[in-house]
Amino acid sequence: MKTILIAEHHRPTLEHLQLALEQAGYQVHGVADPATAMEHFVAAHPDAVVISVDFPRIDDAHLGQLIRANERGARLPMLAVDKGHLGRARGVSAILEIKANGYVADPIRGSDLTYKLATLAAASPAAAHGQGLETTLSRPPVLSGELKGAPLPALLHSFFRLRRDGVLVVAFRELTRRVFFLQGGPVNYDSTARQDSLARWLVEKGDLSERQAEQMIAALRSGLRVGAALAEAGSELAGEELLQKLRDYTREKTAQVVGMREGRYAFFAGDEFRDQVASVEIPALAPILDGARRMFPIRFFAQALKPHLAEFPRRAAEFSQDLSALGLNVQDLKVAMQMNGRIALRDLLAHGRGDLRQTYSLMWFLKLSNAIAFSKEPSAGADPGWAGVAAPDVIAPRRKKPLPREKLDELREAAVKIITGSYFHVLGLDIAADTEAVERAYHEVAARFHPDSYPEYDTSEIKDLLDSVQDKLSASYRVLSIDEKRRAYVQFLLSRLDVGRSGALNVDAEIALKRGEAALKRNDLTSAVRAFEEAVSLNPREPEYYSYLAWATYKGGNGSRKDRAKSALKLLKKALGLNPYLERALVISAIIEGEGGDISGARKKLLKVLEMNPGSKTAKAALLKVGR
Repeated sequence: MKTILIAEHHRPTLEHLQLALEQAGYQVHGVADPATAMEHFVAAHPDAVVISVDFPRIDDAHLGQLIRANERGARLPMLAVDKGHLGRARGVSAILEIKANGYVADPIRGSDLTYKLATLAAASPAAAHGQGLETTLSRPPVLSGELKGAPLPALLHSFFRLRRDGVLVVAFRELTRRVFFLQGGPVNYDSTARQDSLARWLVEKGDLSERQAEQMIAALRSGLRVGAALAEAGSELAGEELLQKLRDYTREKTAQVVGMREGRYAFFAGDEFRDQVASVEIPALAPILDGARRMFPIRFFAQALKPHLAEFPRRAAEFSQDLSALGLNVQDLKVAMQMNGRIALRDLLAHGRGDLRQTYSLMWFLKLSNAIAFSKEPSAGADPGWAGVAAPDVIAPRRKKPLPREKLDELREAAVKIITGSYFHVLGLDIAADTEAVERAYHEVAARFHPDSYPEYDTSEIKDLLDSVQDKLSASYRVLSIDEKRRAYVQFLLSRLDVGRSGALNVDAEIALKRGEAALKRNDLTSAVRAFEEAVSLNPREPEYYSYLAWATYKGGNGSRKDRAKSALKLLKKALGLNPYLERALVISAIIEGEGGDISGARKKLLKVLEMNPGSKTAKAALLKVGR
C-alpha cells in the first residue's frame, strides 16, 4: 500500500486523481500549492509523485526540479500529468524540464494513470535494487481489500495456519500501520502515527519520561537499535525486562490493528525484512481476541454464535495443540474448561464463569480458531462404552450479592452525568475523535455500565438507570461512529456554543483546530503545525487559527529560531489584520518579540491587552515572563 504525493493546483482534477488512486489501493496526499507540496515530500516520504506539468513554481523552479535536487527525490518515481481533459495539453516535451519518468496527457482516464504509476514503481531503482523490507513491499500484494466487515481476524488466523511470512499493511487516511509476520506469527510493528511509537507507549506505561522519549526517538532515527536507543535516553530497561516490554507492545499494537474497521489492508508476502526488523515471539493468535474485545461490539460475536445457541460446545483437539498460540488468561481458561460437550451454549453464556462479553468473545475466538466443536446432542461423557443418549449438565443460576453502597453511589453519579451530557461527553471524547476512537470509547464505557460487568452482584436496584445509560450510549455510538453524522452533530454543538469565531463556523476547521491543540499538549509540534495549517486553509478568514498556527510555527517550525519568529510574526500580522484586538495574537506577538530582545515593545503590547481585558490570565503570565 504505497504512499503517493499528488501535486495539482486545479482542484477538480486533484479531487479526481485522489479518489482514483485511493480506490486503486494507494495512500494519497493531495496538495494544491507548491510550498505545502514540498513540505509533504520532506515529511511524508512518498513512494512516488504525481505532478502537474503546469504546477506553480517556487522561486522560478518547478516542484519536479526541486524534488530531483533532493537526494531521495533523485531516484523517486515521478509521473507528470497534463490537462488533456481540459483541452490544454502541453505535450510530452513538458516532462523534460520537470525531469519526470512518465507522462499522462489525460489523467481523467484512470486506467492510464494507475497502469503507468504501477509500471514506474516496479521499474524504479528502489524496486530494482532494493533489499530487505523494500523488496517485500515492492511486490504486488497477495491479499488486499477494505477493512469494513472486519476481515482481519480470519486473515490472521489463516496466516497462523499457513505459517505465512510477510508484511500486513493497513491504512486509513494519513495513518499507515504495519505488522510483520514470520512463520505465521506477528513479530514486530510500526506506524506513521507518533502516538503509536514504542517510545510513546513506554511513556504511557510509566517506563520513560517525556524527555527520555524524545531522546529515544532521536536515537532511533540516527540508526541505533532499541536497546542502544534506550540506553542513550538514560533508561535502564534491558535484558528480559526489555524483551517482555517489546512482546507486550507488539501484542497490544497488533491487537489495535485487528480492531480497525475503516480503511484498507494489503498483505505483501516475503521474509526479506528478517535481518532489518527486530523480532519478538508472542502468542500468534492472542492479538485476535485482544483486538476484538477492544473494538468489536458484543452483537458482532453474538451474530457469529447465534446458530449454535442450542448446541453443545466442546474443546477440540486443536485447543490443546494451539494452547500456547491462543494466549488465554486464567479466567478465559476457566471458562474454556466448562466446555465439555454437555452444557448448551446459551447456558454457558448466561450462567457460566465469565461475564457475558468475555464469554461471547471467547466462544467466537475459539470457534474462529477451530479450537471448539459444536454438537446437536450432549456428549455421552468420558465412558467410551456408554451407548445411550446423555443428559445435558445444568448450571444453576448463581446467587448474587448486594452491590456495595460506594460502588452504587459512584455508578449513580456517573450515570446521571452521562444521561445529561452531550454524545461526546458520554464517551469522554472531544470533537476531534475519529471512528476508531469512538468504537474504543463506546466499548469501554458500555462495559463499565453493563450489568454483566458485575456478574456476582445484584444490580436490580439501578436497572432502569443502567438501561437509560445503555440507551444514551447506543444513541451516541449510532451518531458518532458514522463520519457524516458525527460532522453534523459537531455542527449542531458548535452552533449552540459561543466559540468566539469572527465569521461562519467551519466544522472541519474546528476539528482540525482541536487536533492541533491535542498535538500541542503532547508536544507533537509537527502534527500541531499540520493541523493548524489545515484549519487555516479551510477557513482563512478566522484570525484565531492564524494565532495557533503562529505559536506552533514558532515552537516547532523549520529553520532557525530567528526564521521561525519571522514566519510566526507574518502569520500574526494576518490574524491582527482580520481582528486588531485579538488577545491571543497580541500575547503571542509580545512573547516572540520579548524573546527576541524587544522587552519594551513586548511589555507595551501586553499592557495594552490588560487595558482591554484586565482579567486576562495569559497576558498576566506573559508579562511576568517578559519582566524576568
